[in-house]
Amino acid sequence: MDMDTELATRDLATLGFRGQDVYLAELIPAVEMAWADGEIQPNERAMLEAYCEALTEKLNEEAGANVFTLRRALALLELLLRRRLHPAERYRALRALATLAGGGPAGQRRRKRMLEWAEAVAAVAGRPVWDSRELFWLQAMRRTFGET
Repeated sequence: MDMDTELATRDLATLGFRGQDVYLAELIPAVEMAWADGEIQPNERAMLEAYCEALTEKLNEEAGANVFTLRRALALLELLLRRRLHPAERYRALRALATLAGGGPAGQRRRKRMLEWAEAVAAVAGRPVWDSRELFWLQAMRRTFGET
């Protein structure tokens, strides 16, 4: 394991994502999008639960085995819903996720999936216009993930 990957893994471990749970840390950007306005709305929570289901299915498909469980993904979601991460934690998590996604087509797909789910969480809030804090978080994600 190179130094960048080791640091990324350590950063996610401080947030409760160890071992194979590191793959489920992909939930962090979408959860932080839900927290952007200061509270988790019921429809945002429902979207995040749908993300847990889709993510476990996708990860198991990629692994070719039932390695990830919806129960574990939902438990980690509950951990993230208890409190909004501090700004330094948020940005360390984004950098860690970008590092662990890696380059190449698989990494690009993973980063795109994180962005799409974060956008879906923002959109489900039911307001006609996104909150400026949501837009700020989305811009930070795009910069960190190297997306335009």
